[in-house]
Amino acid sequence: MTVREAALLIGCSPRHVRTLITRKLLAARFTPTLTGGYYDVHRKSAARYALHGNPDGRGWPRGKPRN
Repeated sequence: MTVREAALLIGCSPRHVRTLITRKLLAARFTPTLTGGYYDVHRKSAARYALHGNPDGRGWPRGKPRN
């Protein structure tokens, strides 16, 4: 799945998905191209992150209002 598809599944931005990949919280494969490259995110990894969220417990929980 693409970074954009993973972002829609998780509920975040594509930039945050790339950050999760570099922090090793999402499994992905990088495919180099002549103009740079792209990530192919593993579907099970993105689904697991969407269900369980941030494993280190930092940040505000998704779906919970701040007030």
